[in-house]
Amino acid sequence: MKPSRRSLWSWLTWRMIALAIAATAAVQAGMWVRYSYWESKIDAQLPPGVADELRRLENGPKSAEVSKRLSELYTQYGDRFVTPSDSEDLLVQMLLSLSITPFVALFGLLLARRIVEPVSDVATAAESVSMGRFSARAPVLHSAPAELQRLANHFNSMAERLEAYDRELQDSSAAIAHELRTPLTAAMGRLQGIVDEVFPLDEKQIRTVLDQLGQINRIIGDLQVLSLAQGGRLQLEMTEFDLHGFVDERLSWALPSLQERGMTAANHVSRRETVRADRGRLGQVVSALIDNAVRYASDGGVVEIDCRADASTLELIVRDRGKSASVDDVSRFFERFWRSERSRSRYAGGTGLGLSVVQAICQAHGGEAKAAARPGGGLEIRICLPRDQGLRRAIG
Repeated sequence: MKPSRRSLWSWLTWRMIALAIAATAAVQAGMWVRYSYWESKIDAQLPPGVADELRRLENGPKSAEVSKRLSELYTQYGDRFVTPSDSEDLLVQMLLSLSITPFVALFGLLLARRIVEPVSDVATAAESVSMGRFSARAPVLHSAPAELQRLANHFNSMAERLEAYDRELQDSSAAIAHELRTPLTAAMGRLQGIVDEVFPLDEKQIRTVLDQLGQINRIIGDLQVLSLAQGGRLQLEMTEFDLHGFVDERLSWALPSLQERGMTAANHVSRRETVRADRGRLGQVVSALIDNAVRYASDGGVVEIDCRADASTLELIVRDRGKSASVDDVSRFFERFWRSERSRSRYAGGTGLGLSVVQAICQAHGGEAKAAARPGGGLEIRICLPRDQGLRRAIG
């Protein structure tokens, strides 16, 4: 059933008009019945044939002879034509109005119920949400006015988002505890081993502990970025810089990891392209995407970075040729702490925060990140930034 498109104003107005017309028509019908009864009573008092003659003359064409005959009949039987008085008509109208009042009141109550019921449903659901039951939903009555349908739909959307936030908070709390506990336990175990002289106190052991502490530091940093971005408090230091050189710089930083996995990198960004953005944050985005390709797409052997721009949008594109991702995987790439099934290990899977940080930084710039599987295998991630945020193409 399609939802109603009638506004509350028109929905209520037409019903009130219909109610007024129905009440007036009922009173007029009652008066017509009264006069019909009065005429039939007079006809019953007249001699046979006189009543028919009288009605025929009254409803037929008028002439001098007809007027004369009517005058004779009125004079002869005038004492039987007792016309109701004004007071009697007023009394009958009042009685008719009183008899119709219960029906008008009943219709008004039904009308009010049709309006109040959707609002009461939303109020009941809101009370449940206020007590922490975020699964509560208000029914959408398709027979209700459009405004009340929108009220229920918007409330349900709000409740769904609150439920998702609550579920994400619970999942994130458990995930954060797990992600922090693992490297912390490893670092403490290594230090305890050094204290107990199980491991020697040398540079290799210290570097192992530092690696675990660095993992904790990265998790805390990512969580801080996500928290600031979600609250709209992520500060950006906007500067203009050469995009091709910027990508070269990030690729050079990632060169050891690329070489370790036997991968090559290609920078296809135009040398004329410049961007106005937070260089550090955008660098964090590009490095995270390169790292993502190194972790998941090393079998493809290549990472390519390209750029497309028009008058309104600039897109920085990172492509690889790894294994094809499923539609479900692609749709969940930017969720916090999510890892695809094939990369559950910490070595391959990271913390599961990298791509969510990428999305948060893009949104702080007024843009977004999009992921799509490539034909023939591999992944393409687009960093879409609006030109009205200060991006522009260099001239010459």
